[in-house]
Amino acid sequence: MVDAFERWASAVAARRERAARAWQLRDELVIVPAGVPIPIAGTDQFHEFHAHPEHYYLGGVADPGGVLTFDPAEGWTYFHPVVTQEEAVWTGPGRRAEEYVARTGLAAVFPVTALAGWLERNRGRALALLGNDDIVRVPGAYRLPGWHEFELAVDGELTARLREVVDVLRRTKDAEELLRIRRAVAASIEGHRLAFRFARPGRTERQIQIEIEAEFFRHGGDRTAYGSIVGSGPNGATLHVSPSRRALEDGDLVLIDAGAEVEGYASDITRTFPAGRRFVGLQRELYQLVLQVQEWAIGAAGPGVDYRDLHLGASRRLAEGLLQVGILRGSLDGIVERDVQALFFPHGLGHLLGLATHDAGGCIPARARPDRPSLRYLRLDALLEPGFVITIEPGLYFIPALLDDPEVRRRFAAEVDWERVDALRGFGGIRIEDDVLITETGAEVLSATLPKDIETIEALRAEAFAG
Repeated sequence: MVDAFERWASAVAARRERAARAWQLRDELVIVPAGVPIPIAGTDQFHEFHAHPEHYYLGGVADPGGVLTFDPAEGWTYFHPVVTQEEAVWTGPGRRAEEYVARTGLAAVFPVTALAGWLERNRGRALALLGNDDIVRVPGAYRLPGWHEFELAVDGELTARLREVVDVLRRTKDAEELLRIRRAVAASIEGHRLAFRFARPGRTERQIQIEIEAEFFRHGGDRTAYGSIVGSGPNGATLHVSPSRRALEDGDLVLIDAGAEVEGYASDITRTFPAGRRFVGLQRELYQLVLQVQEWAIGAAGPGVDYRDLHLGASRRLAEGLLQVGILRGSLDGIVERDVQALFFPHGLGHLLGLATHDAGGCIPARARPDRPSLRYLRLDALLEPGFVITIEPGLYFIPALLDDPEVRRRFAAEVDWERVDALRGFGGIRIEDDVLITETGAEVLSATLPKDIETIEALRAEAFAG
């Protein structure tokens, strides 16, 4: 029976093979450092370490100080970190060489102290530097006496070309990557479920953050995939707001965008719900609008679909809904042509998900990026293919920085009912986000078991007030 390490090592080996085949190198070298911990200035501490995604993707391990190399003639080699006696006292002995062999699937595994010899033997050859380029700035952290003395010329154009190849490969997730993403999504769902039952007026955004993240960890999360977003009331209008000590008030909406990470792979889920028992007033109409837009986009997603078209379709439907509730006015075509709806939906519909929350490879380099408001922040601009994991996250916000701009108010005096908008000052925002796997025939919502319909959310909110 094949164990988990063997499956992982086999998957990583297949990634390296695909990369090497696509690179078509003749004599050029490739070096892919993991990175080393970054010290916090003025202290004896370090920022939390996160290996460079290219290193983890191709090497299969994520320990600081490791280096993966490729020589077209010799193949792949892994130089594993070496822990000194003093380091072992404080942080432990580190992995044995045998563990690196098992996790990387490589037979050519040596201590990083041997890297200097490898570089010396290859003196003068052209080199692509993927992964973390800190090896050039702090070579001593990789047990190197220096960098420039090896006369290795880092070829910027070659590096960019090889990185683009890896970015494209990273779009399509293999079975082992999907397993980790599914585990991350499962942990995130439990955290969001707890938030539905825990949040209530008087409790703070920070208290909610603590409970959500603890639930992630209780259900297998290794860390959060990004800084958790908890915005209540007016704070929900700030797209990446950090949780504060603001206490929830009855009548607020609560927007929570938070996800767990498992073995390097991210999830990314957003839910919006009332701080009280029910959605009130215009909250209900606008929430239902965002939900309908999201459900349309999920239903339309599938192989061969241009994500830009998906985003533009969602933008048009959001504009239509804002017309119906009287926030916008005029003709739908005119509103969309002038991107008026981007005042209320300023971000993209979503992005790729994987080793980074906003994963690599989202935009086709050859495709021109139009400088129009509704497309300016689009993080995924490509045709969808089976194996892509994406987010679909339409939103609707009343953002003071946009809506209080005199030039904006003048430009869209005819299309926006500013009196109505000003009455919604403090409304905050609504975002609904799910993680979606593109399949051969359509799309699978990985986070589908987390409720988002009004009836179920209000039932869960009732539990927060029971007893």
